[in-house]
Amino acid sequence: MINRRRPRYIALKIESEGIFDRRTFLNKVWDSLTRLYGEYGASKAGLVLVNYTPKKGFAILRCNHKALLMVRAATAAITSIDEEHVAVHVLAVSGTLKALRRKISEHGRLKCGGTI
Repeated sequence: MINRRRPRYIALKIESEGIFDRRTFLNKVWDSLTRLYGEYGASKAGLVLVNYTPKKGFAILRCNHKALLMVRAATAAITSIDEEHVAVHVLAVSGTLKALRRKISEHGRLKCGGTI
């Protein structure tokens, strides 16, 4: 049996009055994953922050396809970052970045012109 890497890309909208740097946001996602699933479960996610635009409140995460539900739950569980109230919403999920950007722009949620 061939062990293929099948990534999933997740577009997120981050609603908050504060602006957080890339490292702070990613650390919060990892913390949430670890709290919910432990270190072993979090390590299976293969989580990577592909793109982050703090001023617009958008992020794109890449994870293993088998960990998609775990990552969605972990992002939904984030309620604060640096003492600021936060809500993280999943806008779209796809197997490729190109399809993810197309899904987002088709739904009119974000005109991404290639710069999410």
